[in-house]
Amino acid sequence: MRLPRIVIAAPGSGSGKTLVSIALMKALSGRGKKVAAFKCGPDYIDPLFHKKIPGVPSKNLDLFFTDEDTTRQLFCDGNESDISVIEGVMGLYDGIAGFTETASTYHLASVLESPVILVVNARGAGRSVIAQIKGFVAMDKKHLIKGVILNNMTENLYGSLKPDIEAECDVTVLGFVPTMRELNVESRYLGLTLPDEINDIQQSVEKAAAVLSESVDVDKIIEIADSVPELGSGTAGVGASAPELPGAGMPGSGVAVGSAASASLSSFAPVRIAVAQDGAFCFYYDDNLKLLQRFGAELVPFSPVADEVLPPDIDGLLLGGGYPELYAEKLEQNASMRNAIKSAIVGGLPSLAECGGFMYLHERIQSADGVLHSMAGVIKGDCTYSGKSVRFGYCTVTEDTGAFFGAQLKAHEFHYFDSTSCGESCTAEKPVTGRSWKCCHTGVNHWWGFPHLYYASNPHFAERFVERCRAYRLARKACAAETPASTDASCAESRRDTANCANHAENPTIAAAAASGCAGCAETPVRVCESADRDSASKSTTKNYKFFQNRACEMFPCHKTDDPENFNCLFCFCPLYFSGEKCGGNFHYTEKGRKSCIDCTFPHKKENYDALMEKIRALLK
Repeated sequence: MRLPRIVIAAPGSGSGKTLVSIALMKALSGRGKKVAAFKCGPDYIDPLFHKKIPGVPSKNLDLFFTDEDTTRQLFCDGNESDISVIEGVMGLYDGIAGFTETASTYHLASVLESPVILVVNARGAGRSVIAQIKGFVAMDKKHLIKGVILNNMTENLYGSLKPDIEAECDVTVLGFVPTMRELNVESRYLGLTLPDEINDIQQSVEKAAAVLSESVDVDKIIEIADSVPELGSGTAGVGASAPELPGAGMPGSGVAVGSAASASLSSFAPVRIAVAQDGAFCFYYDDNLKLLQRFGAELVPFSPVADEVLPPDIDGLLLGGGYPELYAEKLEQNASMRNAIKSAIVGGLPSLAECGGFMYLHERIQSADGVLHSMAGVIKGDCTYSGKSVRFGYCTVTEDTGAFFGAQLKAHEFHYFDSTSCGESCTAEKPVTGRSWKCCHTGVNHWWGFPHLYYASNPHFAERFVERCRAYRLARKACAAETPASTDASCAESRRDTANCANHAENPTIAAAAASGCAGCAETPVRVCESADRDSASKSTTKNYKFFQNRACEMFPCHKTDDPENFNCLFCFCPLYFSGEKCGGNFHYTEKGRKSCIDCTFPHKKENYDALMEKIRALLK
């Protein structure tokens, strides 16, 4: 497919890529062009500027996170734009670790066969910019650099230098951008300030777009973008057994949180996942959200800062990164939400928390003034400001315990805060140096840690999370059907009864919330929930059972004539038990006599369970 496209690159950070990119997007939109935006690399903030100011859909493309074919597919997926503007990262040739070209802006431009517009910061320079441009053009072995824009340059100097640059460097000079002091996007330790924090940002960008339209040849940029070759999306998918790309088949390239558009694409019943979205929690990869939707999730936005309660009828919780330390006082004051989140996790609600969201789950966070503020208290520990980048850059995260996922994911870390309880469930490893460190708290129903994960690097992670949300939903519905008058109390009691699960007791740093309703450790499609109104004799008998009972099963109690000592629902549910094979896994018995599998990695999928139930029905006949 032929998608007009350009890459906005620069010799280094601070050259004006973001300013030129958003002003150009605004100018193109003003000309009636349907614009799509992309950001090279893992940065969250620049796509927020793309979405907020020009108001165009934006997502990340990163060649560390995904291979070349997948990256091309992600670029093409849902892209119905007239022109795609791809903002680069750092310097044009700066890749992983700074001394490789892998995952650099140039690497991405090569993979997408996209022309490059080089933005050169000319502040404090004159003819010396010729040498800089000439060097960059000389390194361009694939001849991708098709134009240059000179930033922070006066009109007089531009008129004098333009012909010399074109003669010396054999490249088209597309124009200049004068210094605009009124549009000063400041930075903090994680990058640019957020667009909502800048006064009159829309008006300033409108002015920048008007200036750029006068001083830069926008028509020539459109012509360059239109000259691109056909781009095949490749044949490789995001995984051998994974579904098609995140959001494939959905109209448009943007995904609005709150949309269930892709839930119908899933063969399973949809689940509702609450997604924290406000000033404190706003770092999300567009393709991560799409992938959750692809597996059947409806994403429901809420604000831990402003809302007092979680959204109703939810089956999972996603706490993304952001700046919780800047909102620490407000988060602390919102005790209702903090208690709601802790209570939900204690009750077994599946949850993912990354970086800022991970910090929020701690007992306390230190604000900018050094004061410690109370947070959700799920994780026993504090998060404090270190004054420097603690861990920075790409990493591959491997879950060592196998409790949640047991495989690898690509990720990156970038934070100035550190925790007294970073977790020991996973190992993160740098791609070039091989340096590694322990991180993350994981369990059957949760994954919490500093690394920002990119789900499309291993889509089964997203699938696993949605499966756990679906199991939780089925458990809730089973509880409601069994004890409609006391569903919440009954279910909560059942989940608390599983808090002694050895899988979680091994980690004393995780608060009681980490129990996550350990009946899930048995990988059941529904969590066991005893009826609150069963007679005392029945309850007494239940406590004597030594084996797992799935009371929410549609066939329960099919073995009611059996000896209670040999009553074991795992025979029906678990394919290994059903086939007479021994899994050799580790397990223990809870207080109520339920068998809880600890190390199980068998893929208990709904289709396996349905097939088994058909066999059971046949046997019962």
